[in-house]
Amino acid sequence: MGAHSLNKEQPEAIRMAFQRLVEAEGSVELVFGHFKGDVRVLAEAPDRVIVGLTDVERGQWGLKPGAHLTLHLLDRGLAFEAIVDFQSHGKVHGVESCSLSMPRLLRAMDTHRLADFVPDRPLPCPFADQHNNVKDGFATAFGEDGLELAPPEGTRVLGEVMRLNATTTVELRVAHHESLVLPMRVAYFGDLVWGLRIMDGADKTHLGRYRQWLIEARRQQQQRDLARFSPGGLESAKVAGRPEASRTKLQPKVLVDRDPLILVLAEGETFPARLAEAVGRKFGVAALDIGPGPLKPLLDTLGANGGDWGRVRLVMIHHLQRSGSALERCRRLTQEEACPLPILVAGTEEEAELKRNRAVAAGAVDQLVIEPFKVLTVIRTLDDTLKLFA
Repeated sequence: MGAHSLNKEQPEAIRMAFQRLVEAEGSVELVFGHFKGDVRVLAEAPDRVIVGLTDVERGQWGLKPGAHLTLHLLDRGLAFEAIVDFQSHGKVHGVESCSLSMPRLLRAMDTHRLADFVPDRPLPCPFADQHNNVKDGFATAFGEDGLELAPPEGTRVLGEVMRLNATTTVELRVAHHESLVLPMRVAYFGDLVWGLRIMDGADKTHLGRYRQWLIEARRQQQQRDLARFSPGGLESAKVAGRPEASRTKLQPKVLVDRDPLILVLAEGETFPARLAEAVGRKFGVAALDIGPGPLKPLLDTLGANGGDWGRVRLVMIHHLQRSGSALERCRRLTQEEACPLPILVAGTEEEAELKRNRAVAAGAVDQLVIEPFKVLTVIRTLDDTLKLFA
């Protein structure tokens, strides 16, 4: 019977693998030329993966936007390889980071293994050793033609318990009151596991029941994965420094509840609070310290749904973002989310004209100078922009 493909090709399946790494505070290996290193996965978004690569390391590697890197990862004990592009660098909650493109394919590296399906927890699986003594093992992975079996705790040399090509009988406990007995042969040694292949003389009823159980186990795991999937992306709870679970959804904080409402995207609340104090008699202000994911799914508390962006009438992007840059966020809003709202990029007055040209090229209406902060200029710019899009 043909093996189930281990490659991950569906976008959601690929994103789920990275979200599991984010949850586990895991890492991936990056390879670029003769450089190689393990980097922590800080966040995941629909179109990118953010890893903890410092500016010094980026400079040493000579990474520039568009550079191709090879990425290696382990997902549920299975090795995968992918090609990703370096996109940009920035910070996530003050941690230096780099954005990589979301790969289109995770290619399985261990295709020889009898490990089409890896359960969340090993299953008890008693087996007979080469002296016909019954041992308490654990099945750690399953394939349509066999499984991988971990020996009892304390076993150091697999060959002393079962040699290569040795035959055994395993009792797979697939349910509380149901066990399947299958004759198997040792096909290979893995990392403290035996690869056991089902022998031709296996009871057809038990073999059919085993394969039917495998199909159902895969389906149930996919359902659990889908239920835990965060379409808007996921951040590392440890890096974010939040005590709550990492899947808690970000929501904008309304600082001044008034219409027209301006949404400020900024790292922290210092600038949004200052803006609210300065313009709050005329404009409403909401603040959001956004991560790498899309913006619109986070605005449901402000009435956003379907093609409607809710109460928000203008988006202001502060030049300090905890994920990526303000121009990058602006491009994603206009190009990927098709945001119909006017966008202002707020920054310093140094090279103001150059920054304005870059902001307009990224899809913004204008570059708003907020350092130094001139209240009348800010109010006039907000007024003119809102009237232009009224």
